[in-house]
Amino acid sequence: MNKFVACMLMAVGALTTTTGMAQELAVVTEDWRPYNYLEGDEIKGVSTEIVKKVLAQSGVKYTISVLPWARAYHMAQNDPNTMIYTIIRIPQREKLFKWVRPLGNGGTTSLYRLKDKESVNPKTVEEARAFSVVANNASMDHTWLKDNGFTKLQTPAKVELSLRMFFSGERADLIAFDDSVIDEEFKKFGFDKSKVVKVLPLFKTPPYMAVSLNTSDEMLARLQKAYDELLAAKKITLVN
Repeated sequence: MNKFVACMLMAVGALTTTTGMAQELAVVTEDWRPYNYLEGDEIKGVSTEIVKKVLAQSGVKYTISVLPWARAYHMAQNDPNTMIYTIIRIPQREKLFKWVRPLGNGGTTSLYRLKDKESVNPKTVEEARAFSVVANNASMDHTWLKDNGFTKLQTPAKVELSLRMFFSGERADLIAFDDSVIDEEFKKFGFDKSKVVKVLPLFKTPPYMAVSLNTSDEMLARLQKAYDELLAAKKITLVN
């Protein structure tokens, strides 16, 4: 290999490295207390605190946007250099993303009914399939229910719309909700949790950060390294 070719290869390698370092990460999330939410002009939440520290530690340039979940989820599946949080890691999503690290231990998604609807009381998943269930469009709950044979689904785009539909008592018998956030979400939208009853736990909900499949492995490794360094130094505390 002559000196000219060697110099050219070194230049290309340096350019590639510089380009990788300069890539900006588009970070998308939804309004989902207490994990991530918009308050005034500031994006807050227990997950947001961890994500911001990891991004700062990694040195990656980034922007964060709070979007409707279906839009954020679509972007994280299709756009390069895109991170999504808080996303629940379930088997149905395993191959759709590159998983960074967990944000916490998570809770359990369960089915709830209105207290005065005593006839709606399934004891098994099979029995629950006979009832109409409301779950946010493209959410973990929607995905799990669809993949487990639930066909009577109502799937509004927003949590508030799901709650309104459920509490109306007309179009949905049950609602799927994460136990770990139900108190916050009901309070936020002005619904009385004392009027509902948990009837059936469904699945665990471990919260994660993930990036799109067409985000580079180099970017993934940088984020994972930053997370591991912070966790080892006890500079981040996992939620739940």
